[in-house]
Amino acid sequence: MKIEIISERENPLLNRREIRFRVSYEGATPRATEIRKRLISILKSEDRLTILDGIKPEFGRRIASGYVKIYADEESMTVEPEHRIKKNLEAKEERPKAKEEKPEDTEPESNGGENE
Repeated sequence: MKIEIISERENPLLNRREIRFRVSYEGATPRATEIRKRLISILKSEDRLTILDGIKPEFGRRIASGYVKIYADEESMTVEPEHRIKKNLEAKEERPKAKEEKPEDTEPESNGGENE
């Protein structure tokens, strides 16, 4: 996965940096959590202040475009919708898997002797 920064803009009114990027990849589109982690390391930003706004894959190509916002402090993040903050911060907690394996019955089912 290769990330290319297309544009970087300082937004003093909202006290944040706004960055547009392009991701080129092989195989399936990378997960947002993977892209976010890579962007944090490339941009040298803090995890709790980095909000990945969206990723849009291009049809028929192995390229996706995206938008990330890096806030200067937590107080400035009040303009960000709560669900987006929650989604970005939950990603680092690694949610548990939804499906759990059920134990298999070891006894064969009996059908009351009807099959003779």
